[in-house]
Amino acid sequence: MVACAKDRLYGVPGEYYAAECSGCGLWFQNPRPPLDRLSDLYPEDYSPHVKPEPVVLRRGAAAYLRRHMGYAELKSDVGAGSRWASLSIFSPVRKWLAGVALTPHYVPGGKLLEIGCASGARLLYLRRLGWESLYGIELMPAAAAQAREAGFAVLSGQIEQNLPAYPDGFFDVVVTSMVLEHLVDPFSVVREAAKKLKPGGEFLFSTVIRGSLDFKLFGNYWSNFDFPRHMVYFSMADILSMLKDQFEAPECFYQSAPADFSRPASWRLAEGAGGVFDRITLMLASSRLGNVIVFFMAKLGLTCRVSFRCRRKA
Repeated sequence: MVACAKDRLYGVPGEYYAAECSGCGLWFQNPRPPLDRLSDLYPEDYSPHVKPEPVVLRRGAAAYLRRHMGYAELKSDVGAGSRWASLSIFSPVRKWLAGVALTPHYVPGGKLLEIGCASGARLLYLRRLGWESLYGIELMPAAAAQAREAGFAVLSGQIEQNLPAYPDGFFDVVVTSMVLEHLVDPFSVVREAAKKLKPGGEFLFSTVIRGSLDFKLFGNYWSNFDFPRHMVYFSMADILSMLKDQFEAPECFYQSAPADFSRPASWRLAEGAGGVFDRITLMLASSRLGNVIVFFMAKLGLTCRVSFRCRRKA
């Protein structure tokens, strides 16, 4: 056993454990919930499943996507952002933002699948960018129904059962956001996703990795153990090993998320295990200074949430 904690975020009863594989070093939840009870781990107010907000495309983002990612005809929403935000001097930040947001390069007439599409927020954004053939897989029936109501072709149920239903080489892009860590065997799902991509197709995903600064600071209180919903706890080496056979040219973009520091600090204080450091962390996390600090942590590769962009080998 390498970690033990409870569900501090949504309060699913029980005590949960993480173990380390003696062969490959992967950390995983052990014992794991039965597969037929996975949906019980996600409460009705689970944030990705709420109704999506309207999509607003700002001027600076649209300008970057036109210049660098193939969205030649893309226009921003009227009044969304100032002209100076479109200047090319901001391109490095825009590249990071597009990477974090898992924005694919545009493929005219292309097909895109989102694995774990929830209620369709990302699919709505991609439709706004000009994608027309959009597909999804979602575990929770209510969230999948919302996405279908928005006009997307969404299959409901476990990813492992639904992903093989698509023809091999069918998609130009596969996207999945903060899903792989929820899977019992993410390695087999990534291999299957590679089969569904055309050669050279883009695979974009985000996940959480241990070894980050917040992981080291908070130990068993690390918010991205997220027991009992997270089944595996990747290292960067695990991710690169998972990609090496099917994908090439991986890029990674570390995300800035102050909540990964404020949540465990608040939990430690609430349980009487915190101290001055946790009180300072909570104050900073809700301030502009705290947001700036975590942004620079992300740029230094010290945060736990990471987005990846790579292509299927030809």
